[in-house]
Amino acid sequence: MDSNVSLSDQDLIEIVCSYYSAVDSRDPDRLAALYLDAPTTTLKFNADPAIVTVEAIRAFTAGFSLAVAGIHHTMIEIWKTPLLGNIVPVDLEPSREHAVTVASTALPIFSFTEGSDDIALPATSIFTIDTETKKFISVHNMFDIGKIYAALNN
Repeated sequence: MDSNVSLSDQDLIEIVCSYYSAVDSRDPDRLAALYLDAPTTTLKFNADPAIVTVEAIRAFTAGFSLAVAGIHHTMIEIWKTPLLGNIVPVDLEPSREHAVTVASTALPIFSFTEGSDDIALPATSIFTIDTETKKFISVHNMFDIGKIYAALNN
């Protein structure tokens, strides 16, 4: 990983906030446009297998957007300093030159159908961002997705 991060703190905040805004829009094309178009680009939830490639991320987002009536992220906090002095999770591809990894917490609130209760799920996300294009190389979201599946099946 490039230790000379060329993104300012404000850049990092704007990039991460653009992710939450795109998720909240439930627009698969808008979200997919934020990812680096590379064969190893990933979206991951918890310990589940990664969704790999921008097209696969777009398809997943389209399906997920149909399953929920709305999403709204609140209480967003972003750690702008690169994680552990530019050390990234060990399961990432080794070619992470010109990248920075930052973490964020948020409270996404999911709504499902008219009259159903909203579900707020505290979440942590790890974002690896390409410093040249300002696009996401990988996003790893961690929250209790089982509660969403339970709500969808009620």
